Amino acid sequence: MSGGRGAGSRNKRRQVSDEERAAAVEDYRESVARLQHTAYRNLRQWIAYATVFVAVIATWMLFIGQVTPASFPWYAVSVLSGAFGLATYFVREPRPRLYVLAVAVVLAVVGVTGMFLTD
Repeated sequence: MSGGRGAGSRNKRRQVSDEERAAAVEDYRESVARLQHTAYRNLRQWIAYATVFVAVIATWMLFIGQVTPASFPWYAVSVLSGAFGLATYFVREPRPRLYVLAVAVVLAVVGVTGMFLTD
């Protein structure tokens, strides 16, 4: 019933050297680092996509004439946030790209909040 395993085989482990163990730990750390890098890159891209989406909607509202003079500045701020969101793809250094993305998010939040408060 035990499938060919002897009694107490659960406690028997293959002996590995310290070098093999260190190599396995290093491989694991590299895998986790690659996963984290990919996850953060995907998160930054989706945040940039969201700011661009807000800008596209704001631009559409400008073109169809739904913008009042009181709400125009907020729509303009939203369009500017999309420009900063697109700029994140042209900035190559990680730290400035993060700053550009932060500016895009702040402008998008301010623009959308202003849109809702004036309408």
